[in-house]
Amino acid sequence: MAVQRGRLPRSGAALAAAARLRLTPDEAALEARVTALRHRLAADTRELRIVDYGAGTRGLVTTEARPPVRRVAEVYRRAAATPGWGRFLFLLTRALKPLRVLELGTNLGVSAAHVALALEPGARLVSIEGDPGLAALARGHLAEAGVAERVEVVEGRFADRLPDVLDAHGPFDLVFIDGHHEAEATRRYWEMIAPHLAGGACVLFDDVEPGRPVRRAWRAIAEAATVAGVEAADLLGLGVLTLPAAPPISRLPGARDPFRASESLPAERSPAAAVQ
Repeated sequence: MAVQRGRLPRSGAALAAAARLRLTPDEAALEARVTALRHRLAADTRELRIVDYGAGTRGLVTTEARPPVRRVAEVYRRAAATPGWGRFLFLLTRALKPLRVLELGTNLGVSAAHVALALEPGARLVSIEGDPGLAALARGHLAEAGVAERVEVVEGRFADRLPDVLDAHGPFDLVFIDGHHEAEATRRYWEMIAPHLAGGACVLFDDVEPGRPVRRAWRAIAEAATVAGVEAADLLGLGVLTLPAAPPISRLPGARDPFRASESLPAERSPAAAVQ
C-alpha cells in the first residue's frame, strides 16, 4: 500500500489545527516561558563538550566536521526546535491530549518544554538524551519553564535506555523521533517502540525529506505499518503514523510482525521519484 503524500490520517483534525499555529491568550502566556528561554539560549556563550552518538546537528552535512566542543548558543541555533515547530508540537499535544509521551533527542529541552506545557494534568513526557551535558542543561531549562515535574530526562544511548523506558512508562500515546538521524538506527528504534504504543497513538518522524538518511527508514516503516491498518502520511518532511484505536498487532507464535520494516531498506530515490 502506498504512503499517502499530503493526505491527513485519522489524527488529521489535530494536525490541521496545530498547523494553523494559532494560540489563545492563555496559550500565548505559556509559550512566553519558552520564548524567554530561547532568548537566554541564543546568547549563551558557555561551551559544551558534546558526546555525539549519531544524532548530529541540524544544518551539518555528512562531510562537515562535528566539533567536540560547541557553544550553547550554537547548539541552540543548529539543533533546537524552531519557534514555529515548537508551537506546532505544543498545539498538536493540546489537541491529542496524550497521557504518555516519548521523545528521542532531548537536546537543550526546548521541544520538550513546548510539549510539557501542553500536557493535561497527570500526563508525563519521557525524553532520552545521549549527551550527559545536554541532558543536565535540559533538566535545568525544563525547571526554568516550570515543567520539571511533568518531564523525565533519561540520559544514555537510545538503544541502551529504550528497553527500560518502554517497559516502565509505556504504552505511549504520542512519540516524537528526532535523534540519531540514520536509516538503520531509526528503523531499529521504531521496531523497539511499536509494541509499546497505545491504541490510536500518533508517531512523528522528523527530517524525512527526500535526500535525508531517515527518508529510507521512513519509507520502509510506513509501507510495513500500513499492512497492520496503520495510517501513514508524508507531510512536508514530517512522517506521521496513526494507529487504529484497537490494538494493531496480534502476535501469534511464529507470525511475522507486520510493523517490522523490511530487512533491506529501499534505496533512496531522487525527490522527483519520492513516494506518492
